[in-house]
Order: sequence, then structure tokens, then C-alpha cells
Amino acid sequence: MDRRVFLTAVSAPAFVTVVRPFVTFAQDREFLRALEAAQRERPATIGRRARIAPPDEPGDPMVIHGRVVGPDGRTPVAQGIVFAYHTDREGLYSRDSRPHSWRLRGWARTGDDGRFEFQTIRPGAYPSRNQAAHVHFTVFTSDGNFHGGALEFDDDPLVGADDRRRENATGEFGTIRTVRRDGPVQHVDFNIRVNPRQRF
Repeated sequence: MDRRVFLTAVSAPAFVTVVRPFVTFAQDREFLRALEAAQRERPATIGRRARIAPPDEPGDPMVIHGRVVGPDGRTPVAQGIVFAYHTDREGLYSRDSRPHSWRLRGWARTGDDGRFEFQTIRPGAYPSRNQAAHVHFTVFTSDGNFHGGALEFDDDPLVGADDRRRENATGEFGTIRTVRRDGPVQHVDFNIRVNPRQRF
């Protein structure tokens, strides 16, 4: 799984994203256009708790307990908007296979403690089965827009041993997180540290 960072000159300041594998300049512009279009559909009222998948979406229920902090890793980012999206349980972003069309998506606003929560389903891996299932995050704050990383799950068989070894060094800000179960509901904690180098 390629976790390298790809920098492009789409706009000033440069857009930074983590991709697997590298994407072309045109694909990056497509992503930015799709992201901007999605934000035009952002609800007028956003709470600390929100949904990504609707309650009737097929799949295993999951709750993502999130927290956003500043570059120092301690200071909470309050009143930030967290945008998240993921595939359905079949590994598809949309039913018509359009690129960057995220059917399952949601927005939450961080509290004064930087915390937010999403109720959703556990996403599926892409049909090619060459990448672990994941949830994408973008954070919008008064200081700018930031790539928030992608959450993966430690019990996913597609998460490789090399990835796990790298994650051991990242501590609480790692992207491969433990899944715990409370009856039929899966829970996972995900911490986002805002990185000025990932501002776009």
C-alpha cells in the first residue's frame, strides 16, 4: 500500500493529498472540483454528531468517535467542519461508478474539545480488493482547509504487515485504528492532527 505524499500546483497554496497510487494532475483537479461541489451541498445546520450513511443503508453499523487537534497534537480545534465519505458495503462510492461521486458522505462540527462523531456503516473494500476499506476526512477551519487522512481498520485482512509496523510509530494519530464491538455496533476512535503542510 503506497502512503507517499503527492504535491501538485493545482492552486496556491499547493494542494497536498495522500494517494495510492499517484494520481495525475488532471485527476487531482477533478477531485478538487468534486470536493468543492460537495461543499455546496453542506447542510446549513451541522451538529457535533452526524451521519454518513443513512439509517436504512445496508451494512454493519459503525460509530466513528473523532477528535481534531492543532499541529502541537494537544490544542483542540473547535468549531471546525469535518467532511467524511466512504464506500458502501460493496466497496462502491456510487451506484453508477462516476469518479468522485460520494453517495455516502456527511459533515460534523467539532465541539470546544475538538470532538465529533459519525454514525454510519462499515465501508467495504474496493471491488478490486487491492486496498483496505477506509473512510476519507477533510477538515475545514478558520485557518484553512486541510487533508484529514484516511481511517483504516486493524482487523481488515487487506491491511499489510508493513503498514502495521509503520503505524506503531505514529501512536494516537495513526490511521489504522482498533475496532471494538458493542453488540452489533462497531466503534472506532480516530484522531486528526491538523498539519499546515497539508493545507489546500
